[in-house]
Amino acid sequence: MNTLINRLDFGDKIYVYLKSGDILTLPYSYTKKIQNATKEELFNYRLIGGGIGIHFEQIDEDISLSGIISYKLNHELQAS
Repeated sequence: MNTLINRLDFGDKIYVYLKSGDILTLPYSYTKKIQNATKEELFNYRLIGGGIGIHFEQIDEDISLSGIISYKLNHELQAS
């Protein structure tokens, strides 16, 4: 299955790189813990479940790929 997270990058948004080659973006306001974290705290992450989720070590926050996709669908449908 290629729909797994490969890595993250942090710029003006959080860039979620998938093994399929697709890139999803998330605002830092995705969760309160992420919004209040420093970039240094966010850099300290690890992929969990073989790439189905992300654990941010220092802020003790887990997010899932399915949650990211649901968020993107809801927000993109509202914007159209």
